[in-house]
Amino acid sequence: MENNNKAKRSNQANRRIAFSLAIFFGILFFIDFIVLSLLYSWADWVATLIFSLLFIMPGYISNAGMVLTGNGKPIDRGKNFIDGRRLLGDHKTWKGLILGPLLIGIPISMAVYLLFLILWPLILPIVEVAATMGQYKLYSKVEIYKYYFIGGSFPFGILILFIRAFLCGYGAAIGDLIGSFLKRRFNIPSGSPFWLVDQLDFIIFSILFASLPALFLAGYRAPDINIIIFLIIITPAVDIIANTVAYVIGLKDVPW
Repeated sequence: MENNNKAKRSNQANRRIAFSLAIFFGILFFIDFIVLSLLYSWADWVATLIFSLLFIMPGYISNAGMVLTGNGKPIDRGKNFIDGRRLLGDHKTWKGLILGPLLIGIPISMAVYLLFLILWPLILPIVEVAATMGQYKLYSKVEIYKYYFIGGSFPFGILILFIRAFLCGYGAAIGDLIGSFLKRRFNIPSGSPFWLVDQLDFIIFSILFASLPALFLAGYRAPDINIIIFLIIITPAVDIIANTVAYVIGLKDVPW
């Protein structure tokens, strides 16, 4: 009885957190649009949105892919950490870690990038006209659009895209494992939310991993601060708001 009451109180607390975070990140998303539009232009905010999604796409898809391919033996082999709790848990498997990015995240992302490579002759004039008309103040150079859409000049751009997809995908996988490790340390049950860590662990490591080649590889760009801020806002915003709405309309039993 006591355990049931404790679980009920925990669920009630998590529901309040979910609604509060949904409102908070919705407001942050709106503020980001207003600030970038005032400092630069609304077109620059749209460009930030597009660049962010093109950059992080392999991380998003790989994160989902790990769930689809995750059956198998757990990475921690059932062993506990020094605190007596599981190191990672049963749901973190070698198959998910390796095959999620390899079979799902990277191939799908590369297919999308190749589609943009085919469409680039149609996209380029739109960017050039908008830049000529002065719609962009922050992202006024065609080179940055070329980088995020097709990696740069062919064929070197293909290599850039693959490196970005590979590092972003496996950065997401490592970040997810680290998030799981932290969740076990805080003794949060499987299936219960670990607020913000659940939403940001894979994004942070995707950004870190996929930014490293910029230190030594010519033609490779790390995302700028506007893109990083946008990703840190949009990722939990979409996840938390979507789950909260699904809960409100009865599609989910809990808003997480």
